[in-house]
Amino acid sequence: MNNYFIGLPAWAFSGWNNVYFNSTPSSLASYSSVFNTVEGNTTFYHIPDDTTVEKWRQSVTGTDFQFCFKLPKSITHQRNPNLADLELFLNRIEPLFQYCGPFLLQFPSTTGPDDLQKMESIVCRLPEQLRCTIEVRNDEFFTQPELLNELIGKYQLGRVVMDTRAIFQGDRTHPEVLAALHAKPDLPVLGHVYNGLLLVRLLLHPDLVSNDAYIEQWANRFAHALSLGYQCYMMIHCPNNQHCPDLSVQFHNRLRSIMKDDAFPPLPGWPIPQQQYLL
Repeated sequence: MNNYFIGLPAWAFSGWNNVYFNSTPSSLASYSSVFNTVEGNTTFYHIPDDTTVEKWRQSVTGTDFQFCFKLPKSITHQRNPNLADLELFLNRIEPLFQYCGPFLLQFPSTTGPDDLQKMESIVCRLPEQLRCTIEVRNDEFFTQPELLNELIGKYQLGRVVMDTRAIFQGDRTHPEVLAALHAKPDLPVLGHVYNGLLLVRLLLHPDLVSNDAYIEQWANRFAHALSLGYQCYMMIHCPNNQHCPDLSVQFHNRLRSIMKDDAFPPLPGWPIPQQQYLL
């Protein structure tokens, strides 16, 4: 199934090395042998150089992998977007365009309805052949979602769903959750899919048994969305990244069971042999 993608917030995390993945021939190549997408958070903080981009390209050549790159914060998190950085970013990653899924434009809570022109000044400069999703955190865009309709319709955007219910409604005293409560937004979960593009950032709880209801809900929503031909991306997060690979398998297996298993295969085994039993 070429419209279902599942991945993690990054392709490299120290706790995954030699547990789930290895560095042969690269961390990205090892990761992409299991997952078919990734939330490219690295580009939020730094625009990659040409050498780095070429290494990424070599790591995924011959695969159906898709990067969902997050635009640099100098573009989305400043009052006046750095459009020179946007041009530089697009020029740098152009060799990866064939491996790009939708861009992820994350706007902070300070970006509200009065900033729609600023938001459009970014979106209108993105390559027409690549799709884009926007993530907003201003309350007004949730109480009045129609405020975004013109922008979303004009550029055929998706709207990111950030689901943090597991940590806000779960055990807040868990030591791994405390920092996340301050760093992550507690916003309503969108029920509408825009322009046939669904990208979900699902933040699950490190107390793994408390996640079952959320995994069940999203597996059912994905099964329905996929049956309608939507393009669907699931990014599995957790305050402790160590849990993300196993949680992704749990979601994937639940989705397969709802779709009668033969819709798509199980995830491949981890590159580290002694960890294959986890699947």
